[in-house]
Amino acid sequence: MTADISVLERDLIDVLSRHTPSDSLAALVQALRPDNSNLALAETAIAFDSSVFLRLSSHPKSADLIDYLGSKHPAPLILPGQAIQEFWNNQLQVVATISTNVKKKFDSFQSDLKKADPIFAAYAEKIDALLEEFRSQHGHIYDEATVRKTVAVLELLQARASVPYASRTALKDIAAYRKKTRTPPGFEDDGDGDFFIWADFLTGLQLARANGAKFSSAVLVTRDQKRDWSRSGIAHPVLAAEMKALLDTRFEIWTDEKLSSEIERALAEESQ
Repeated sequence: MTADISVLERDLIDVLSRHTPSDSLAALVQALRPDNSNLALAETAIAFDSSVFLRLSSHPKSADLIDYLGSKHPAPLILPGQAIQEFWNNQLQVVATISTNVKKKFDSFQSDLKKADPIFAAYAEKIDALLEEFRSQHGHIYDEATVRKTVAVLELLQARASVPYASRTALKDIAAYRKKTRTPPGFEDDGDGDFFIWADFLTGLQLARANGAKFSSAVLVTRDQKRDWSRSGIAHPVLAAEMKALLDTRFEIWTDEKLSSEIERALAEESQ
């Protein structure tokens, strides 16, 4: 079956502009009383934003992640087109410009701590613990192998994922209206990047379903924790309501760690 792009775009515009109503109240109740049952991973469409590429490539279980996503996950994988632009403009630039300097300063500081006078030992231990926390959370930005590993993740996505783009010209006025009314996502940012991440994601899901893909839930994997996306791991109810109105699909936001744990659980169940 071939998707009718004009019909899909009209449906998307109608939901994003509120010409098609979405049940935001039901979504709010659901957000306050979340369904803690696990999604069926095999029936879950997965999308990635630019903030997770580096983390996936440097994850301790990156081999398992790549293997599962590359060969075992039957539901759609989606890489919003906007995420590619943002990765080049933001994430990759960070690695290229500060990796060497940060690593040198980080290593030098740790070396100085080890030479500290015993009277500063208690402080040194606390600072060392904070540095280790920083390393675990942000160490990927100065790992010299990061770009090489990231290419492996991008090649996986190139082989398996769709890269949808919603029409920028058709949605520019809606993006401006939503910004003024603080409609998620992206009302905490200056530009409309997050809105087009969302619009591209929804477009990808529309195209996948129109072309016969099967999925009962959808997940966006991101490290963006601003409240215009989620709060305490719960997706903004307006986003959940829009997903429901457009695709009749449950929506969740996951971190890369959540994705990893779900894949680990799925692989364990498979082996049993």
